[in-house]
Amino acid sequence: MFITIITVILALSFLIFIHELGHYLAAKKVGVHVMEFSIGFPPKVFSRIIGKTEYIISLIPIGGYVRLKGQSIDDEDTSDPENYAAKSALERLFILVAGPLMNLLVALVLMPLVFYIGYEIPAYLNEAPVIGSVDPGSKAEILDIKRDDLILAINDKDVSTWKEAQSQILSSKEPIILVKIRRGQEIGHRALNSGYFSAPEGIGWHARITPVIGKISPNSPAENAGLQLDDNLIEINNVKIYDWSQISPIIQNSNGNPVSFVIDRNGQRKEYMISPTLEDEYNYWIIGISSKTEQVSENFTNSITLGAKRVYYLTTRTFVFLFRLITGQEKSDSVGGPIMIAKMMGQAAQTSISSLLTLVAFISLQFCIFNLLPIPALDGGHVLFLVIEKISGKTLSKSLRLSIQRIGFSLLMFLILYISVQDGLRLFGN
Repeated sequence: MFITIITVILALSFLIFIHELGHYLAAKKVGVHVMEFSIGFPPKVFSRIIGKTEYIISLIPIGGYVRLKGQSIDDEDTSDPENYAAKSALERLFILVAGPLMNLLVALVLMPLVFYIGYEIPAYLNEAPVIGSVDPGSKAEILDIKRDDLILAINDKDVSTWKEAQSQILSSKEPIILVKIRRGQEIGHRALNSGYFSAPEGIGWHARITPVIGKISPNSPAENAGLQLDDNLIEINNVKIYDWSQISPIIQNSNGNPVSFVIDRNGQRKEYMISPTLEDEYNYWIIGISSKTEQVSENFTNSITLGAKRVYYLTTRTFVFLFRLITGQEKSDSVGGPIMIAKMMGQAAQTSISSLLTLVAFISLQFCIFNLLPIPALDGGHVLFLVIEKISGKTLSKSLRLSIQRIGFSLLMFLILYISVQDGLRLFGN
């Protein structure tokens, strides 16, 4: 627990420090007097004045700030060349966006690093692209895609693994994706709208995942019953198991009653009775097993390409999510806040360095996007003021800006409080 707390504090402090460093460097570049640069929030623990700037280490570690001369409405002075208010709109814009852009830079550095040092992927990604199941009523079912279909090519490019198939789909720029499949001895083609893959419900097909145990959670029902790594699941409650996707529905339907498992272990047939336990946070029955994974890494060039693509994908998905949230298509309780971030970081830290770096990169990207939203009290709110200033040809009055910032800050605090309460409800149970 102690290591988890330290990891969360260090990671969030690093991201906030990087953000404020961006504002600091940009302000220095355009000649704005940086009055204070604090790591952490008051009270002060240590401070030292170097040049004209007071560098501070404060007690509350998660946070930080840069105080610029003239950025507060009360000390604006357009006649002072070192004053923020005296700078051009372009220079002020540079200062405002520098913080979020530094967070974007962190994501663009860490994501390729994850691909380079190695990361875990589901083992099925390196297996033949065989359809394991198709959702009833899905686009895949409507287009006559069925279980056991083997994908041979995507847009006339041969694929031999799910990883190759997914890569071809994600990199396609065409509005229609042509999928070549084999069903028994027959070869067929399906024309799929590329939008099906980015839609929230997805295409509706699922990869075949061999039902071999890859991980067992400590002190879980599976471990206590005697299941072992590499056990091949043959039957569950007298249902023949051919794909991993069959396991969870059977366990959920048990409602906690004992479930019979028949496994193949090195050619020997064994049977176990296992009682699932309820995962309170998600109201989900579990026995503590997961499918096989593999550790893979990429060369330097591929790591940069894949990392940049991942950042782009996460950015677009974030904006899609925000649009759906604003338009009421997404539930507000799907938003995570400080408590969930801390919990996820703790879990990632206990999993692997790659998992932690991936999460830090993702959160840094969210810092960038969130801070650029046109909300008063955020960087994006100040950018909005600059845009209005350029369009109208004059600066908004101090009283109006102060009123808007106060309202914006109040709404922001309410939003943070609401999200934190939602986090608490999810964490401690409804």
